[in-house]
Amino acid sequence: MEIKHDGETYQIGQEMWDAMNSQATERGMTIDEYIAEAFTLLKERKLTRQSNLEQDITDRSQTD
Repeated sequence: MEIKHDGETYQIGQEMWDAMNSQATERGMTIDEYIAEAFTLLKERKLTRQSNLEQDITDRSQTD
């Protein structure tokens, strides 16, 4: 299965798909809600990493 988001394509195997559906059901969510949450968390992590990298670059430039 392919999931497309923000111009990227993610390949999801059957085992992963089944696990995602199971977890969504356990949490009382639809698979759409589960996937939306996953991409939201992924985006937040990317932004955090980018912010930390920018902070590290700024800190280092101020000490040189």
